[in-house]
Amino acid sequence: MRSKIIILFILISTALPGFEISGIVLNEKGKPIENVIVSTNSKAVITGENGRFILKDISADNKVTFHKIGYADIILSADKIPSKLILQTAPIQIPGVQVIKARSNEALLKTPDKIVIQVDSNSNFKNAADILRNRADLLISGTNLHGEQQNVSIPGYKARHTLVMLDGIPLNKSGMAFDISTIPAEIIESIEIIKGSASSQGGAGSMGGVININTKRAEGKLSTSVNHGFGSFGLDTTSLTLSGANSQFQGYVFLSKSFSRNDFEYEPYDCWPDPDSMRTREYNDKKIYDANLNISYSNSFCRINYKLLYQDFFKKLPGPINNLDCFKNSRLTGKTQRHFLNITKGIQDYFLKTDLFYSHEKTTYDNTRLDSPFNTQLYEVLGNNFQQNRGAKCKLEYQSDIFYVDWGGDYRYEKYEYEEITNELNSIPQVFRENFAAFGNTKLEQRLFPYRIGLTASARWDHTTNFKDFTSWRISPEFAYENILTITCGGNVSNGFTLPSFYSIYWKGDTQVAGNPDLKPEDSLSWQLFSYFDFYDNFLKITYRHDDIDNMIYWDRDHNGKWKPHNLSGAEVNNYELELVLKPFGSIELNGIYNRTKAIDRTYNDDGSQTAFFGKKIMYIPDYTFNLNLQMKYKQLSGKVSYMHTGEQWTTRDQLMEEKQLFAYKLVDAGLQYICYWNKFEILLGIAMNNLFNELYEIYKYIPQPGFNWEMNLGLKYEI
Repeated sequence: MRSKIIILFILISTALPGFEISGIVLNEKGKPIENVIVSTNSKAVITGENGRFILKDISADNKVTFHKIGYADIILSADKIPSKLILQTAPIQIPGVQVIKARSNEALLKTPDKIVIQVDSNSNFKNAADILRNRADLLISGTNLHGEQQNVSIPGYKARHTLVMLDGIPLNKSGMAFDISTIPAEIIESIEIIKGSASSQGGAGSMGGVININTKRAEGKLSTSVNHGFGSFGLDTTSLTLSGANSQFQGYVFLSKSFSRNDFEYEPYDCWPDPDSMRTREYNDKKIYDANLNISYSNSFCRINYKLLYQDFFKKLPGPINNLDCFKNSRLTGKTQRHFLNITKGIQDYFLKTDLFYSHEKTTYDNTRLDSPFNTQLYEVLGNNFQQNRGAKCKLEYQSDIFYVDWGGDYRYEKYEYEEITNELNSIPQVFRENFAAFGNTKLEQRLFPYRIGLTASARWDHTTNFKDFTSWRISPEFAYENILTITCGGNVSNGFTLPSFYSIYWKGDTQVAGNPDLKPEDSLSWQLFSYFDFYDNFLKITYRHDDIDNMIYWDRDHNGKWKPHNLSGAEVNNYELELVLKPFGSIELNGIYNRTKAIDRTYNDDGSQTAFFGKKIMYIPDYTFNLNLQMKYKQLSGKVSYMHTGEQWTTRDQLMEEKQLFAYKLVDAGLQYICYWNKFEILLGIAMNNLFNELYEIYKYIPQPGFNWEMNLGLKYEI
């Protein structure tokens, strides 16, 4: 049955291609123009930085419009469009109204190696983790089910080394990974990815890279949509979206409620490989309520934008399958709220941007339902966590045809408190951390068509409570030849750092775990080279990245058998990446990414001699990952098939026994979606099927992953 489904998707792609046009849009000086809207009555594309466009599957007699504010529109028949089209300037002035800079200029980074993922509003994605999952150059750790924690990391690094930002504001707690599954896909417009040390852009926690999530804003008419989803393991979700905008106001509201039992079957470690020994993952219920608000007001003086992200959750946490009795019916409950206020003032080519942010989180961990003999003080825990984060960021931007500058400073205050009710001695009184920073980002770009030369440089100084000051920097050169075939070469060199988390330093622990107040910040030096070849949106990209990490924080048992974090003297990471995108027809796209990682322990003893672990692979980093995606579209019907292959991973530091390796695994996912229109209604029907061949695998030792599962989505949208 599953094989027939895959064959059906392939057959859909046999639709015959239509007429195709392509070219480059230039200004009167012969320089490419980006963000030009090229449209027919049924299709539209936007030119990139090189001014190029391509429209597929249209009729030769279609009228094509070229539109950009500040230029005169051009309307031509599709069969009469030249390969180079020149737009004439025609400034538009509206009395009493000041047009704020285009949203594209609010992007976090001005750097040539940035990857931007545009999110289709009609996709089947549930959250940010789903959007990023098909990229082999990123690792998503965590169970791929609703409500489960899912973190993102750059291969060779831990999740705490990747800084996740929302519209340029950090979401991670210091030294901690961020659960990106808590960001619903419905509020995401695009995601920016920067790989390699980027502390000069984001500060602490970004020495592996930066993931910046740009949120969606309402455009045009008032609209509302309702979506309902159901599927495997008791999944039931309902969401409501309201949006609308006029010349001054815009509002976007997203509300959702979801529940899932997540009671999938797994193969127990003590019965392998007996196929009749399957057990059920019990006590794994998840219930989540989300509320998101985004409102803006613009006038001739400034623009003000406010965002709220609120979540109320209940999650049962069954624990590893080799210690189920120690975590029986444990649960985590809590509420998080994040507030963001942005004020933007534009004066000709200068823009002053101020961000204020505040977040508050309270969670309760309850593990007091254990059976004898585990219901002792050693295992039973009832504790409350309180965390707060607030701060401000202010910067001045200037942009011309060849020069961009972004200078400013920010302030961040974090505090943490832990109250353990079952054992007060383990409580942590309130501790705090302050950070002051000044930063600068400059980009020079010269276009001498068909050549383009660019250089981006950034620097940042950080002063943090109880730690030494740190100065981070990044330099990124780029050279491109832009024509029918675009060839781009570039690279970067940078450094970065990550501070220890509150948990790592202050956790008092018990007989098994304790923090380490002597931890040092981790720091790294990174460089990478890349080149890519682009031919009518078909492209090949090759990247090599090298990272040296000092004082890497590593959890290990001390001489008393207690788990405790320590600083390693060093680690070395090498990544080789190959990315290919093919678009033979407008109705089909094939893309694949292959990433090979060598992450090696470079630890020395205090006397300078090599440790017994020197040269060993770092745990839980797969040797390679490979993702292949086939996307097809025919009129209102679209389909997707994804293949992912992940290599072996070591689960121990000594790596003396091969049985301590996690096996390589292969996953095949598929999805099908149909959209139809009736009057002012848009009706969406979609189905997603994950792990089609029911692969049994682990991403962490004793943490099983679900087999085949599916989800059905029904959506209804209405525009006034």
